[in-house]
This record gives sequence, C-alpha cells and structure tokens, in this order.
Amino acid sequence: MTVAAHIIVSGKPSTSGAPRPELSRLVEVAWSGGAHPILVSGLATGESAPTLSRATGSAEFAAVAADASAEVAGTTAIITLPLSHAGVDPETITALIAGHGRHAKQTLVAARNGVAGPIRLTPIADAGSSETLLECGDEGAVHPSDGRASLAYEAPPADINAVDPWEQRGTQAEER
Repeated sequence: MTVAAHIIVSGKPSTSGAPRPELSRLVEVAWSGGAHPILVSGLATGESAPTLSRATGSAEFAAVAADASAEVAGTTAIITLPLSHAGVDPETITALIAGHGRHAKQTLVAARNGVAGPIRLTPIADAGSSETLLECGDEGAVHPSDGRASLAYEAPPADINAVDPWEQRGTQAEER
C-alpha cells in the first residue's frame, strides 16, 4: 500500500525566485508523515516544486492519481493537502495512512473535535466512496495556518481493538 500526497497551491508566491516557506513545510510534513510520492499542482509560472516533491500538470483527481501511479506502482490513495493548511502535523498524515490500511475503500477526512477539515485521503479505486471522519486532534487539519504559529495537537484516543501483529502472543499468534 502506497499513499501519495497532492498539495494544491493557490495564490502567488510572496517572494519571486524563493520557495514558499509554507509549501516547503507542507512537503516535509507529507514526507515525514509517510506519503510518497508528493505531487504539487498550481505552482506559479517559473516556480518550482521543493525538494522531495515534483510538480504535476493538473489538479484533477484522476490526473493526479495517474501521475502518482506512474511514479510509484501500487499507489492506492491520494491525500489532498491545501497550501492554506500548512500547519498540519505529520501525525495527521500518518493517522490517515494507518486508517486507510484498516478502511481501504473509504474516503477519510481529517477532523478535530468532530469538525471536518479540507484534508482528506481518497482511495484511487473508490474515488466516489462515502466520507468518514477520522479524529486526528490536530487544529492545523481543520483551521488554516501557514505553519509558523504553534497549534494545539491532542493525540486521538487509542484504538483498543487494534493488535499490532508483532505484539501477538500465544494463541493469538498461532491463529494467523
């Protein structure tokens, strides 16, 4: 299972020739959260994608999915990240990817205290699937932020029904 990130850039860069700090931060967040490849759409003329990412020609989901699958075979989902939410934590990206492993056919929407944000993981094969809120506890997933302000992050409650295969003991391990 491979999950790509698609960063949607809007607006003009504040300094010509210099990479946008919020874009560089969002690329690093996506990468450290476990997304690969990282595709960026909507760059201004002459603007290049930061290290660890590359530009993609279209922001349309089907085109991004095809581009991601061409770069990494077996890509199963795309996480959509608007530049306006550069303050999101890498743990939110990781939580979405882990949630995709358990709910492969559902679109997962990052949420905080029951409020949905614009960050979502959409399975490529089931792009029109129903949406499920995934409580991430991350203010940056719901409220716009450029990544410079310190935002609240409260780890979501543990999934007590999930058992790590490496921690199975005795008869649990034998049943597999």
